Amino acid sequence: MIDGGIDLDLTAVLENVKEAQVICFFFPTLRRTLLVDTRTNEYAGTFIRVVPMAKDSADRLRSIRHLRPLFGRPESITLIPWESRVDSLLAFGVWEPLLARLDDWAPAEACLRRLRILEQQEFRDAIVGDRYETLWRRPAGE
Repeated sequence: MIDGGIDLDLTAVLENVKEAQVICFFFPTLRRTLLVDTRTNEYAGTFIRVVPMAKDSADRLRSIRHLRPLFGRPESITLIPWESRVDSLLAFGVWEPLLARLDDWAPAEACLRRLRILEQQEFRDAIVGDRYETLWRRPAGE
């Protein structure tokens, strides 16, 4: 499937969402990752949080160990670059299977709201030029 010029293997994404212990959707434009850890034990349930993007996979594993100290190294982790809009997680049918893997949906909904706010801020910054440079400037006097 191609979304806005981005090639997306939705079947593989859904398979990974349904099977991986740890799922990381990283949003390059937002410089954030939606980190989902489906592992549970007698002391801790599932986990979902918006976190800064990692430098590399080793950095991500360190952050998971820091955030989830009651768990060892995950048996399976998937890193999914998500270059589409945040709401496309819902539109493409990815959000529901993700929710199905969680004990509590409230933190997931809070994460979704957070990502939407970050996306709106990013669009605003691009429009007004904060942290962005224009390619074409209006000539002086216009």
